[in-house]
Amino acid sequence: MSTDTFLISSIREITKDRLVFSNKENQLQEINLNECRRNWVEHFNNNGFATFEGTPAPKISPEENLCIGERDWFSEKPYYVFYSNPKIRFEIHPKKRLLDHLNKYWYQRYYSEFRKVENQLQEVGLCTFDLG
Repeated sequence: MSTDTFLISSIREITKDRLVFSNKENQLQEINLNECRRNWVEHFNNNGFATFEGTPAPKISPEENLCIGERDWFSEKPYYVFYSNPKIRFEIHPKKRLLDHLNKYWYQRYYSEFRKVENQLQEVGLCTFDLG
């Protein structure tokens, strides 16, 4: 399954049912977040997730699930993947400035942009699975 990739800055709106973003043709496009919830449940139930104790995680249902994808701040290009069909990925392309060579924490200036997406999802009662 292929994954289309866009910049996080292309996200325009997040509601309980949809995420709206500008695609590469600068047209508004929607992701159905209810579909993402169903697809996440299928992914979770079919991939052997475990509890912190190491026992198999109990199966979940779409009704009890609030997760719609995954995120990874520690990736070379921090990203969110939404479990639509096909999956859609939004990422940040960090760029190091001249003064950033003197600051080992230069990457942190992108964190607020990254975190904003999760905050908006939480405001409407949704979340993503944290990979790192």
